This record gives sequence, C-alpha cells and structure tokens, in this order.
Amino acid sequence: MSNYIYISINEHTHTHTHTHIHFIWSSFLLSVPGRRRRGVLSSTPLEILFFLNGWYCASYFLIEALIFLYKGLILPYPTSNLVLEVVLLALYLGIEVTRLFLGCRGNLCERRLPLVVSVGLTIPAGLLALYYLLLQTYALRLETVLSCIILVFYGLEVILSIAALITFCREPSY
Repeated sequence: MSNYIYISINEHTHTHTHTHIHFIWSSFLLSVPGRRRRGVLSSTPLEILFFLNGWYCASYFLIEALIFLYKGLILPYPTSNLVLEVVLLALYLGIEVTRLFLGCRGNLCERRLPLVVSVGLTIPAGLLALYYLLLQTYALRLETVLSCIILVFYGLEVILSIAALITFCREPSY
C-alpha cells in the first residue's frame, strides 16, 4: 500500500512517465506471492575488519621496512638472509593487498568467488606472518607483537568470511 501512495505522490509532483512505470513494475514484482524481498547480505563486521586490517597492514609493512633498515645497519645480518627477508616482505605485501581487495570486493558485492580466493590467500599470508614471527634471522620483540596481532586479524577474518560465504550460499542469486 505504501508503494501506491508513493506513486500518487510522484504523479502529483509531475515527474516523468517512465518513473511511474518503474515504480508500478517494482510494486508488481514485490506483490507477487512467494517472491521474497532480498536484503543486504554483506557482513558489516567483516567489512570493518577488512578496513582496520588495511590500515594495520600499511603500518605493519612500513614498520617492518624500517626494522629491516635498522637490522641491516646495526646487526651483523648476513646479506643473503637480509635480501631474502626483504623480498619475502615485498611478496607478502602483494599477497596482502590482493587478499584485502578481493575480500572487500567479495563481501560488498556479495560474490562468493572473490571471498573464497581471499580466504585462500590467507593461508600464504598467515605462513609469511608465522615466518616473520618464528623463523627469521633476527626477530625483535616488536616484530613478534606485530606478527601476533596480524595473525589475530587473519583468524577473525577467516571466521567472518566463512560466515558470510554461508550467508551468500543460502540466498539464491538472480
């Protein structure tokens, strides 16, 4: 009934005719028995987590780059190990940017494939975080804390991404 009132208001304000047809057609589609209204399925907590993780990752990679500069100048760091760890950091950055982009895209567009790829990219990103936590040549206490925080982000994002995927799979796509 509110759709018909809305249409009569539009007729009273002398809007274009194609607007009336659109509203009448929308009213008809919504009034068909058995047709459900499809709400927003994207996960707000997941999107907030992706947003916060994006800012955290930017600061994480900047701090890590400065730490590697410090380690290279102060500590007796083998050159081959330093180069390997800096290259791994660049690879990690590429994986993380791609993972966050696909995760946001999949969540906001309510698409399963980008979200599944994002969850899949969490595995190599998590392994690289574990490498910087446990296996690098010199691990500073700051790096340990930073890596633990990013692993918590990954865990929460995987849980919320799987919940969003389940929600997307339950609803039929048109």
